[in-house]
Amino acid sequence: MAEDEPRIPGRPDLEGKDLWTVKRYTSARNALKVYRVMAIITGVFLMILTVEMIYKYLIAPFLLGLDSQTALVFGGFDLAAAIAISHGWCYVVYLIVDFWLWQQMRWKIGTFLIIALAGVVPLMSFFLERRITRRTEAELDAAVVVAPKQP
Repeated sequence: MAEDEPRIPGRPDLEGKDLWTVKRYTSARNALKVYRVMAIITGVFLMILTVEMIYKYLIAPFLLGLDSQTALVFGGFDLAAAIAISHGWCYVVYLIVDFWLWQQMRWKIGTFLIIALAGVVPLMSFFLERRITRRTEAELDAAVVVAPKQP
């Protein structure tokens, strides 16, 4: 058992990873809520970006005979760039929230990387969001929350 994990004297069955401080437990719950929202938003923007890429590089030039560089430019506004930038910034926030959740749950680094990958693989964020939510809820339900001793 790591030295930084909380312990309850006389209760060896409650020592270890299932013992949570109130602060960590609350932070993990909040991180999960924000993660769920950001996973959906990032997934939606990624789907829009994917459709935009298919239109811009396959449909517009080959089926419609349009120039791919100007296929989504309307009156000087480049819709393709706006979609890409929007997804990019959502993904940055998604990564920050991913790190927050990963840190609070104390998972292995591979879990962090898989969650991060879900923001750039179409549809993956929707499936992984459900899986991560179930896993997090199960771990938080099994957690024993301890409050600091009042003086």
